[in-house]
Amino acid sequence: MRPIVWDSRKCHVGEGPVATGTAHTKMHWVDILNNKVLWRDLLSDESGEIPTAENISFVLPRTDGGLILGTSHGPDSLDRLGAITRLPGRPEADGSPDPVPMRWNDAKVGPGGEIWMGTKATAETDRVGLHRISADGSEITRVLSGMKLSNGMDWSPDTKTFYLIDTVALALYAFDYDDGEISNQRLALTFDAGAQQYPDGMTVDGAGCLWIAFWNGACIRRYSPDFQLLETLEFPVRFVSSCAFAGPDLKTLVITTAVGDDGWHDEHESAGMTFIVETDVTGKASYVFGK
Repeated sequence: MRPIVWDSRKCHVGEGPVATGTAHTKMHWVDILNNKVLWRDLLSDESGEIPTAENISFVLPRTDGGLILGTSHGPDSLDRLGAITRLPGRPEADGSPDPVPMRWNDAKVGPGGEIWMGTKATAETDRVGLHRISADGSEITRVLSGMKLSNGMDWSPDTKTFYLIDTVALALYAFDYDDGEISNQRLALTFDAGAQQYPDGMTVDGAGCLWIAFWNGACIRRYSPDFQLLETLEFPVRFVSSCAFAGPDLKTLVITTAVGDDGWHDEHESAGMTFIVETDVTGKASYVFGK
C-alpha cells in the first residue's frame, strides 16, 4: 500500500475527510484555518469548495443530503439549497460563553444519527472535552470535560465501543457505547512522548482495526482491536491529520494533511494535499446525521 496525492489543493490544516452518497464516492473535508470545505468525487473527479465565514473544523453528512458545518460558533446546518440554520452550540450546553477562545475540533456522526464533537482551546481550560447533539438537532449535551485536545473518534463495527483520542495527552480512550450514551471510560493505548508524534484523526475498518493519523509523525498506524500495532503507512509529509474509507467497496483510504499550525510548518511540496491509499481491507460507511 503506497500513498499517492489525489487532490493537490493545499490546505493550511486539512482535516475530517468523510465519504458521502450511496456509493461513498463524494469526499468532503475541511481546511480549518482557510475557512472552507473542499469536496471531490472519486469516480467523476468533479470538485468544488464551500467558503465559510470563520474557521471550520468538520463537515458531516445529513440524511436529507445536506451537510453539518463545524464552524467555530456553530455548528451550522446547510441544506441542499444553501440555507444555513444554526444548531445548539457550546453556550447552550454549558450555560455560559467559552471562558477562553475555543473552536470545535474533530467530530463524527454516531450510530444513532447523533453528532459527537470534540473541542480545542487556545489556552488551558477544563472546558475542553466532548459534546453530543441529538439526532433531531434540538438538544446539545456536554459529555466530557477536562481533556487537553479532544480529537479523533470512531466506533467498533458492532457499535458497542466508542474510541476517542486526546492528542496532547498522547492517549486513546475506549468507552462502552449504548443507544447514544457512553460509559466505562478506560485507557486503551498510550503513545511515546519522546517521539513527538501526536495521534490525530482516526477511522475504524470493518474488521475493527484502528487507523490513526500522526501529526508530526508522517504516518498512519493500523492497530488491531486489542491495540497491537499491525502496520505503518509512511508519507512524504509530516502532518498527517486524518483518514476515512471511501469508494463503492470502501477500500480506498482518503487522508488529509496540513502545511502546519501553532508554529509547526512543513516545507514539503505535497504538504497540505490530500492523499489516497488503495488498501486490501474494507472500511465502514460513515453514519449520517438525523432521524
